[in-house]
Amino acid sequence: MINLQSVQSDATHDQRLLDCRAEVEPALHQIIKDAQRNGWAPAEVAMAIADAADDYILLLANRKATAH
Repeated sequence: MINLQSVQSDATHDQRLLDCRAEVEPALHQIIKDAQRNGWAPAEVAMAIADAADDYILLLANRKATAH
């Protein structure tokens, strides 16, 4: 479980993305380390994460398009 800080509502969009990355990146590195201990190569894990993230972005876009 990751402990995320509260979002600053007055931050710009770019700053929010930077802050979010800073918050979630340590958990991402932990996932990669854990997967390596189970025999997965770091590149394989990174590609799997990127693929899952891409799928999630498409799901969010689809939800937004059908919400109208």
